[in-house]
Amino acid sequence: MNKVTVQRRYFRLFLIILLLQSGALMRGSLAADFSIMAPLAEHSLLLDIDAHDNRLIAVGERGHVLVSDNDGRDWRQVRVPTRATLTAIYMLDGRRAWAVGHDAVILRSIDGGDSWQRVFHEPDQERPLLDVWFADEHHGLAVGAYGYYLESSDGGRTWRERTIDEEDYHLNQLTADADGRLFIAGEAGHVYFSDDDGEHWESLPAPYRGSFFSILADDRHGLFIAGLRGHLYRSEDSGKSWTPLPARTSAMITDLLEYDRETTVIVGLDGAVIVHSFPDQLNYHFQPNRKGITAVAANSSGELFVVGEGGLARIHIPELTPGDRP
Repeated sequence: MNKVTVQRRYFRLFLIILLLQSGALMRGSLAADFSIMAPLAEHSLLLDIDAHDNRLIAVGERGHVLVSDNDGRDWRQVRVPTRATLTAIYMLDGRRAWAVGHDAVILRSIDGGDSWQRVFHEPDQERPLLDVWFADEHHGLAVGAYGYYLESSDGGRTWRERTIDEEDYHLNQLTADADGRLFIAGEAGHVYFSDDDGEHWESLPAPYRGSFFSILADDRHGLFIAGLRGHLYRSEDSGKSWTPLPARTSAMITDLLEYDRETTVIVGLDGAVIVHSFPDQLNYHFQPNRKGITAVAANSSGELFVVGEGGLARIHIPELTPGDRP
């Protein structure tokens, strides 16, 4: 399977694992170069998107970073100091943001994504980073393949390596609940929990032995976790026990979004968009082009934006009315 085929069919960890196995992962000098300004960047493979106030940022292959400062009406590509594939973006507020990706690259912005500084880069590790999260303007965590776990205490200017599990399972996504407890979705059914800001971690009971790619701590509905073959679960006791939710798809679920107090939006490959309404009602919407979706975000008006195989798109879900979000 060549690199182009991989990029069309697999996303997030699948993309990374297959590229590592084939030796096609972009390394070294690519991460040291600036991204190329591409007229069709909005239609390229994009892997993550985040929103804060009226600003949205999307990231993806070849170091592509797209920014909107008017709720997604207009988008522009910004130049960043890497050509490595970027897998995740986290916005703390309208100014501070961090992006991570292949070559263990970490980018930092303090102006809402208009400009970026490369603050970490370890291509020889051959362990791509898959997610990043910040508790506040100082303390942040990044996780990735083969148990890669980094921590920063100075706003992402410097990073130090830590250990979660000696077995080196892939760490795919992390989240925090309203009380500051941290959770990580991992490979082979592994779910990790920390109640001391990531200093120590413990494994939670696994409802499924396949890999989980997305995790969400919903303030009202509890903890959601999802992954391979449409496996979707919810916990009302912080991961001690799990209830399966009948996702009527065998497509990999890639992202979860707390849309409002009553609604969670779930997306995945095959163009899957699932709306979870309390208590555990699921409505299904498959995008007509059936292209894989890797992440979802909502602007300040409640309009949904997705990224993935088809690039960046605004989608309409009938039961979600923009303007109703608190």
